[in-house]
Amino acid sequence: MENKGWSVISSENHLPRLWLMLPEGHLLISWETIGKVRASPDFLSISFECEYGVIQINSATTLQELFENLQLEKLRRIDGTKLRIRLIAPA
Repeated sequence: MENKGWSVISSENHLPRLWLMLPEGHLLISWETIGKVRASPDFLSISFECEYGVIQINSATTLQELFENLQLEKLRRIDGTKLRIRLIAPA
């Protein structure tokens, strides 16, 4: 996995789920449940909703490439041990 905290799949492939690695465990998130994707103007923060709740990702460096790959559904994995990720479970 690359140092930036996420890995991308090639343009020919599409995986049905995104692998989210958190310190407390691993989640497979269906692309169909990802919605309401938002990024701060400086791309230092990204959030989205999924079947597990709201995922918030923060970084000291830009997450614009991560945002663009979320749009294209070309992410294989996001490593929450390299990025500050918070899962807010639904009430």
